[in-house]
Amino acid sequence: MNRTYFPLFILLVSLLVCVSCRTQHEAIMGDAIRFGDDVTTTYTHKDGKFKNLYYQSDPVSLYTKNGVDKKEVANLKSFIRQKKQGHQTTGYYALDLGLDRIEYVRKHQFKNDPNTKYFIVYMTDGLDNASVQLAKNKKQLWFINSEDQYVKRIQKKIKNAMGVCKPRQNTFQIFPILFVGKDMQANLAKRGLTTKEDILKAANEDMQSYRGASKGAAVPEVILGTDFKEITRDFQELFASSGFEFYVPTGYRNQRVRMILENDKKEKIQIEGTLKKKWFKWCLTDIEYPDNVTVMKSASGKPKPIKELYAINDSKELSAVFRLEEIHLNDKKFHIKHATQEHGKYFETNTEYELSKLANTNAYVLLIMDESTSLGDQTKNEQKAMEDILDIVLKSTSPTKTSAK
Repeated sequence: MNRTYFPLFILLVSLLVCVSCRTQHEAIMGDAIRFGDDVTTTYTHKDGKFKNLYYQSDPVSLYTKNGVDKKEVANLKSFIRQKKQGHQTTGYYALDLGLDRIEYVRKHQFKNDPNTKYFIVYMTDGLDNASVQLAKNKKQLWFINSEDQYVKRIQKKIKNAMGVCKPRQNTFQIFPILFVGKDMQANLAKRGLTTKEDILKAANEDMQSYRGASKGAAVPEVILGTDFKEITRDFQELFASSGFEFYVPTGYRNQRVRMILENDKKEKIQIEGTLKKKWFKWCLTDIEYPDNVTVMKSASGKPKPIKELYAINDSKELSAVFRLEEIHLNDKKFHIKHATQEHGKYFETNTEYELSKLANTNAYVLLIMDESTSLGDQTKNEQKAMEDILDIVLKSTSPTKTSAK
């Protein structure tokens, strides 16, 4: 290459390395579904010309590049606080509609963007007893004759959700929440279950059909509780994923790379390895981290020492992207707030590194909540919990501006 153009070439490559991984949250959008005798949504509206037809509106815009839209968030919370109730529980039908809505938003709102994250938060206080008939009447699912058949249909839809997306993107998760109130405890008592341990165990088994995630994503555990404040705390712990993606410029080939990670308590851990190319893939080899740190490189993996980690993106890109699904410090989840990258023999700081460069482009959250009369005097507590959960989702999915120190 002509020496005159060589500096320009180096500058161009440097710019491409910085740009190749720089994506920010452009939007966080959301909707809500409430179910009892029937189902109401924030997005289904009657057609003005044809009274028997309905159309779906755009999701509520909760966050844009200008920040949180407080008015829209308040509107969504107002829907959550509505007082309409019913004696029946149509949770499966509500979840069925929710899965349809996820697909609609993915195709029409986010245009199949593979980097968008989708979340369903499903909250109930009891078992379904009216979904089959509602599905027959409103979705013309005349072939569904039992709850078991309907559950299998929903499980298949969950399994196929986001089927066009790559495992890397971790695009879809359902967070099932069960409030074990007086009504639920009375139903379980009829089955001979009276101790708290037996009740929670049985309730957890009954809620397994609501769990789900896209391929490659961690399937959230069922959240159980007899107090909504406790449920909210458990959700916050579960939702604040300790999974971590980071990128390494391929120009660091054969160099040691060190990631210094810090949580909101100012605790720090270091993970380092050597960037190499193996079998046409980028790989971090000879990985080292402290004995009190546990890492998992897959959602279904088990805690064990990791010596190698392969990149999850194409080897032709100018930065290799790596993911650790779980990080624990002293057996507790480590939630990363800041990250610094160092490299080379003397571990020079990469001043261009930004944690926010790997933020997903968009996020969508669908809140599905029970409004049946069985909640009794806990109705307001459930509504408050769902409002708090919405705030947790917004706080956790909004972009974090973080750069090297």
